[in-house]
Amino acid sequence: MKKKFFIITTVPQSLIFFSGQVKSLKKKFDVEVVSSSGELLTEFSTTEDVNYHIVDMERDISILKDLKSLYKMVQLFLKIKPNFVHGNTPKAGLISMISGWICRVPHRIYYIHGLRYQGSTGTKKFLLMTMERVACLLATDIFVVGQGVMDALYKDKITKKLVKLIGFGSINGTDVDYFHKTNSSIPAVDTNTKIAEGDFVYGFVGRLVADKGINELVSAFLKVNARFGATKLILVGSYETDLSPLGEQTLSTIDQNPNIVRYEFQSDVRPFYKLMDIFVFPSYREGLGMALIEAISMEVPVICSDIPGCNEIIIDNETGILVPKYSVDRLAEAMISLKNDKNKRSNLINKGRSEIIRKYNRKFVCENSLSIYRSLDRH
Repeated sequence: MKKKFFIITTVPQSLIFFSGQVKSLKKKFDVEVVSSSGELLTEFSTTEDVNYHIVDMERDISILKDLKSLYKMVQLFLKIKPNFVHGNTPKAGLISMISGWICRVPHRIYYIHGLRYQGSTGTKKFLLMTMERVACLLATDIFVVGQGVMDALYKDKITKKLVKLIGFGSINGTDVDYFHKTNSSIPAVDTNTKIAEGDFVYGFVGRLVADKGINELVSAFLKVNARFGATKLILVGSYETDLSPLGEQTLSTIDQNPNIVRYEFQSDVRPFYKLMDIFVFPSYREGLGMALIEAISMEVPVICSDIPGCNEIIIDNETGILVPKYSVDRLAEAMISLKNDKNKRSNLINKGRSEIIRKYNRKFVCENSLSIYRSLDRH
């Protein structure tokens, strides 16, 4: 009989990190997923053909609601008795590690995608760091998506345990055939005539929050657009008002500037990458910038912050352009310089995609992950 393997995330949107990998895991495990309620949870379970369980969890700190989530998670573990708990994202990671320890689940995997405390200050930062320390303390195994996360865990004294990195990093890699501009399944995008045939298009895909550098991106684009009229900026993602919201001026500019085109969260982002001439990712902090991997796989040249989680993917001036975080002027300069150098864009695309295929091909990542998880059961 296959051993029960629970994949747990705070919100169902995060289950996208396991699209495709579940099929690989099911070769050796009986996989089920746990997350907050939502249409995406049922869609994922149907697509991946796995059972799902609902345990509602808050992304932000909420003591009473967190205790309620913990109680429900413990009840679930006592009822189903999983052999493996694979906790992801800060809140689900903490609750699943505590519940797994209480219920004596033999394998408690805490997989760290990023460190939220890096974007916080004061009491909230202390609480978030404490949450990470507790989750790591109660985990039997700790994995990270990138070397930068591992370095931070040791530097910030979150844990002294062995922290492991699978392959070159990334929890799921990317499907390099699915994310390729020639894929015939990519649908067309209705731009509502906001993007003309001759426009040069910059773009971003991800959460539209301050931590992703959106305030700086919008400001930098205004500088570029003032010099080059036939330029557009596409923003694909949802606003968040509770975690790192955008400034009022930025929100007003996005809403009112006809050269900035915003789309809500998309289940298929490939059509939007295909519209872009340059992908811009000025994030403040990343576990590993999966949007960068997708954009490069789609043969879009990239500009991104010179931070851990991005500079692990990008070799400056070889597979992309690195700029200092927070700097509007340096970001605008890079956006203009790369726009004006078609040959450089072509060279970045060619070298970049070959590196993505070598390091982050989903088949390679999933096979490595399955092998390592199976080895845990032999220890």
